[in-house]
Amino acid sequence: ITHVTGIPHSPTGQAIVERAHHTLKSLLLKQKGGVGVLTIPEERLLKAIYTLNFLNCSASDIPPIAKHFANNNLFQFQEKTPVLVHDLDTGLNKGPYPLI
Repeated sequence: ITHVTGIPHSPTGQAIVERAHHTLKSLLLKQKGGVGVLTIPEERLLKAIYTLNFLNCSASDIPPIAKHFANNNLFQFQEKTPVLVHDLDTGLNKGPYPLI
């Protein structure tokens, strides 16, 4: 975790940072109890960030992570994306193979 102070002398920049902190803090409070309670703070934080980035669709059907990478040509989603497989015995990468 890194401490972010926002843009100096910029109320709008500080408001963006404060809103992000508020959103994360409220999600952490919501996830505090329930089935399979996470007691390690790092696990709780990772689960909250995962929820915000991948599962929170709000009014749109498109997840935030898909919106984030939608305009970047390097990260276009493809069906059966080719992947490399690292062989631990030989230390070599094999592939590309289509992702199942």
